Amino acid sequence: MPTNSQSIKKTVAELLKHCSPRNKDIISRRFGLKTGKKETLESIGASYSITRERVRQIEESTLSQLSHVAQDSNEVKQYIVLAKDILNEHGGIIRERDMFQSFSGQQGDNVINSSLVFLLTLSNELARFQENDDFHSFWSVNRPTLVSFQQTTNALIKLLDKNAQVVSDQEFHALVQKNSVPGFSTSGKLTESELQLCLMISKNLDKNIFNEVGLTAWPEVKPKGVRDKAYLVLKKEKQPKHFGDIAKLINTTGFNGKKANIQTVHNELIKDERFVLVGRGMYALSEWGYKAGTVKDVLVDILKNASKPLAKTALMAKVRDARMVKENTILLNLQDSRTFVKNEDGTYTLKG
Repeated sequence: MPTNSQSIKKTVAELLKHCSPRNKDIISRRFGLKTGKKETLESIGASYSITRERVRQIEESTLSQLSHVAQDSNEVKQYIVLAKDILNEHGGIIRERDMFQSFSGQQGDNVINSSLVFLLTLSNELARFQENDDFHSFWSVNRPTLVSFQQTTNALIKLLDKNAQVVSDQEFHALVQKNSVPGFSTSGKLTESELQLCLMISKNLDKNIFNEVGLTAWPEVKPKGVRDKAYLVLKKEKQPKHFGDIAKLINTTGFNGKKANIQTVHNELIKDERFVLVGRGMYALSEWGYKAGTVKDVLVDILKNASKPLAKTALMAKVRDARMVKENTILLNLQDSRTFVKNEDGTYTLKG
């Protein structure tokens, strides 16, 4: 099969001989056949002093003309067969960048990869999905498989959205099986390789730095700043940490971007309701049951919700569940006679 750069460029050049100079230039610029970079309808229209709609019409009619010529080209057919082989090796669906990698050895935009897209577009035998807000560009063996792939991906998104939290690979597979999410191949069963394709091609599904699966809109999957990164590492630790240690965790976990400054981390934790100060510089997640406020606030809340006066030992234990403080700090707060009452039996209640 011809796969070298000169062969495919020669095949493309032979096809473009059937076009007028202007139409040849428009097609070349639209597909990036000269530079590897595609040009917009607007930029091409401006250079010819015609509307973007007129450029689109010329492109459409020229492609229609060339597709008839391509049907009789053995060279074009060889590239179609090669692309089909690549697709079949990948289960009938492949991200366009990976198609490029298999074909030319490079994932990026270049003349060779652009030439392949041009030839495959002329054949109409394979189905292409052009990149949008939900998917990266990808190819399919046919239109039904493409549609089925989208349906499978959307089912996975709904499943994770309903689950409302990131899951490990193992938990993700269990969720998929439990909810009988269909695959997009002829077997009908969603395989491991199909799952990975959905994660790779969908812009709404991804794995975080801890290899947990979730929606890209979630801060646990795509942390946008120091606060999200702090939330992610603290949740992984599953226990309160000092803000200095949280900064170290952010910097050693492998996030992209500049290193987190310790004081910046502290300032951001103070501003975010997801975090609760539970001791001297120690922060926990509010979702763990911790509530914001002073030790006195915690004592008031505990006694307010208690069905009866509480003994000192029981009260101490409940405060320590909410705060990392010394016993003397708790006793010092209980001495506030305007708020707390110590009964004759040693139990405590709220005044009034």
